[in-house]
Amino acid sequence: MNKLLLFVILVMSADAITAQDSLMISKKKIKGFSVSYFGQGYSHYGVKIGTEYPLWTKEKIKTKKSLKEIHKNKLIFVTGNVGCYIHRRNTVGVFINSEIGYRKTRKNGFMYEFLLGLGYLHSFLQGDTYEVNADGSVKQVFLAGRSSFMPALCGGIGYDFDYRYHKHFSVFLKPGFFVQYPFNTALAARTSIELGIFYNFHR
Repeated sequence: MNKLLLFVILVMSADAITAQDSLMISKKKIKGFSVSYFGQGYSHYGVKIGTEYPLWTKEKIKTKKSLKEIHKNKLIFVTGNVGCYIHRRNTVGVFINSEIGYRKTRKNGFMYEFLLGLGYLHSFLQGDTYEVNADGSVKQVFLAGRSSFMPALCGGIGYDFDYRYHKHFSVFLKPGFFVQYPFNTALAARTSIELGIFYNFHR
């Protein structure tokens, strides 16, 4: 019995030495900021600027028998963003939104993520806009447009240069879509694409 107990203690000790997990609720403030090209419909060009706040993170370091360490990072975070895009000869869209996301980063710096967002979109008509009053007179309407609810969903891939090169930034590509509601008498589903860079304050 004593030998069995000693064996169990040794196995548990060896496991503690070869694998280390740390789970924490993040106490960091804003992690960094991002700047990206934002394309609506893959052709209507724009820009998006955002920030990121970590909620929960898990770091895992596992040492193999060859003494090679494997690093993995999992992160749940929220974002805050503002952006715009231009649909030439049609509209200019200006939006503000927030997302909650999940990101996993591998030992070599490659990462993937999924984000779900909610936002507000205001589209301004390009060109002069007029309306007819009840008395038949015509007046010009400045900054004519519409307000819309903007739920969004996207996935992303990227590379964190801190893992191998100790640089405080990462690059990413995020295809996705968002819904513009209301639009005419119903809604419209819009595709989107982001290509950008994220600078990390805390590395």
